[in-house]
Amino acid sequence: MKTISKVAFVAASLFAATIVFGQAQPATNMLIGNVTANDTQAAVNDKFGELVTQYSNGRIKASARHGGALGNSVQLLAALQAGAVHAMINPSFVMSTAVPEISLFDAPFLLPSAPAKITAFAAQSKAAAKMMELVEQKGVHILGFHGIGPQHFLTKFPVNKLADFQGKKFAVNYSPPRAGAVQDWGGVVRMMGLGEWYTSLQQGLVDGFDLPPDVLYRMKFHEAAKYYTVTDHVVLVSAISVSKKWFDGLPRDLQDAVTKAGKDTIVFADGAYTKSQAAGLEALRKAITVTSMPAAELQKMKDLVRKGIWERMKNDPKQGPILKLFEEDVARFNKM
Repeated sequence: MKTISKVAFVAASLFAATIVFGQAQPATNMLIGNVTANDTQAAVNDKFGELVTQYSNGRIKASARHGGALGNSVQLLAALQAGAVHAMINPSFVMSTAVPEISLFDAPFLLPSAPAKITAFAAQSKAAAKMMELVEQKGVHILGFHGIGPQHFLTKFPVNKLADFQGKKFAVNYSPPRAGAVQDWGGVVRMMGLGEWYTSLQQGLVDGFDLPPDVLYRMKFHEAAKYYTVTDHVVLVSAISVSKKWFDGLPRDLQDAVTKAGKDTIVFADGAYTKSQAAGLEALRKAITVTSMPAAELQKMKDLVRKGIWERMKNDPKQGPILKLFEEDVARFNKM
């Protein structure tokens, strides 16, 4: 009888904790951090928050903060690991400061460039699954990956051949493979956060950088440089990530709600980025000079990175095995 009484007391206590004077316990707030603003990445972060709130029946109230309001990419990652920020949807290379292997998504001339194809590739990728395991060990739970689109070069000077990169300064956002590629092509790398790029371009601290059309146009980077050269040299893969500490503390049904919201956000992102990258490129064609790198010059770029950054990554004891998995993934995906 005493045991039953104790169980009844615990049950009553738990019920009282959730119902106070007839009102449900206050909803859990969820902060989603994003470094961009007024672009598709911001819209995808907002959609994730909307779906989490919907699928949790309001038990989680999720909202995104844009434009680096919660910190730059490196600061957001640290806050995510600590549980101070609960989620972020950013390019995967953002996490390379904690897990260098995840930057391999940025290996030049590796992945398909269409957003939906990037997503489909990541879904079947054994390398991507391995990266998710490594990131989990660093306190971040990845719900899934989706494609953003191809990167091209915005510069203050015309680019018509490989030699045009020689000695020019390029901003790179915490991505060793992209930095290595720029160096292979004769450029000088300036590592800095996205928030510094516009003013650095204006002040002559850098001569250019690579970005997809959508974010470049929406964030008005084209106002500071007038040449955009289509190269498709790297694609951006985005990770829908939540704090492992925060996620593990949720009851199972809310974990399921967050996971479902992440999966459905990926579907939304595919459609949104497919439209926005095409629209962004068209808008840039009307605003600045947009050209395509000649095929012969692109081949020179490919040859140099194969001998350069690709070899350096292959010889790295941690990155080499994952890069091999990536190459196997690509071969398998191309047969699908």
